[in-house]
Amino acid sequence: MHQFLNLKKSVRISTEFWDVTEKAGLFGVTVDGIGDGRHRVLADGHEFVNMSSYSYLGLDTHPGLVRAAADAVLAQGALNTSASRLRLHFGVLQDAEAALSDLFGVEAITVNSCALAAWTSLPLVASGLLTDGVPPLMVFDKNAHFCMNAMKPSVADEAEIITIRHNDVEALEDLCRRHRQVAYVADGVYSTGGVAPIAELLRLQERYGLFLFFDEAHSTSTVGRNGRGVVLETMDGFNDRTLIITSLNKGFGASGGAVFLGRRGAREWVDIALRSAAPLMWSQRINTAGLGAVLASAELHRSAELTGLQDRLQANIDLFDGLVDTAERGDGLPIRFVQVGSEAGTVELAQDLMRAGYFVSPIFFPVIGRGRAGLRVMLRSNMTAEEIEGFCGLVNSLGRRESAGAGAA
Repeated sequence: MHQFLNLKKSVRISTEFWDVTEKAGLFGVTVDGIGDGRHRVLADGHEFVNMSSYSYLGLDTHPGLVRAAADAVLAQGALNTSASRLRLHFGVLQDAEAALSDLFGVEAITVNSCALAAWTSLPLVASGLLTDGVPPLMVFDKNAHFCMNAMKPSVADEAEIITIRHNDVEALEDLCRRHRQVAYVADGVYSTGGVAPIAELLRLQERYGLFLFFDEAHSTSTVGRNGRGVVLETMDGFNDRTLIITSLNKGFGASGGAVFLGRRGAREWVDIALRSAAPLMWSQRINTAGLGAVLASAELHRSAELTGLQDRLQANIDLFDGLVDTAERGDGLPIRFVQVGSEAGTVELAQDLMRAGYFVSPIFFPVIGRGRAGLRVMLRSNMTAEEIEGFCGLVNSLGRRESAGAGAA
């Protein structure tokens, strides 16, 4: 019992932090949209800039994507087929998957979210269906996203599981030497900042046949040609010993999630998944509006507009890095973690920033270890220099005050 999850303990530890966050007005905030990443609190009219939006390229409000979503619904006359895609689906679903496959050079299958992509694919990987019929040793990075860690009980029913320290390539190589088949489960870009050592992992793949399973939710669209993300940008062609799951409603700006496979043998895997993987068997598919937006976003990803958005995002990242020191400084990615340490101090700092017109998420256990709380900042291409400079100035001044207060205590 509790070999992989202990929800009762997690809830007991984290409830106090969530209660304080809600009392501070930073949890369950109901808002109006007044512009790209700018909102108004319905309760009191307070306006703020959202520093915790994962729409890194601002595509969630792109007129072309919004119009394509509406047009797709009007063309079909229905938001859903109200049936499992295994039984029937609209042609727009097939069109969207073909567009994604062509854009990224993969075999893509869509699902309702990135979390459902993990649920769809991790047990199938553990079963050995993608590793020559041999269930691999499933090695999870300690910091792998919760949507993958939550699957450990199901994965453990198919294969042995080991969790190793974050980005511990040496430990992973030792396991590769001692086991016939190994699969490594990690994020390409981590949700609290930082990137996987992809080049080193590919070296292990080439030497030992390591199977690589990446969550690329925070990298797709923001990095690389056609927005293909850090993993595909580093690889010399996608291969059949790598599987990627990703979000289509973060940087991509549409809706849902996807599984990316190498094209050789992918059709067989897709057929197995459709008939055996629970989320694909049920009515868990992107709705018609979301699929219309996927098609429009895929088209935009082939245009010069994407490059312009990526360039503006990079300029904003560089601006932030010049003003606030974080462990992620210089990695070229849009997530920054401003560590505070104290959970209470983190919530207080976030509350002060909200009052000053900036919403930023306080992150604490179980998202991150106890006593390592901080602010997760998510930068976007449609932020202005003035907004970033104002936010960073407040973080530096208020953060020093929090540190002084902690020292006095």
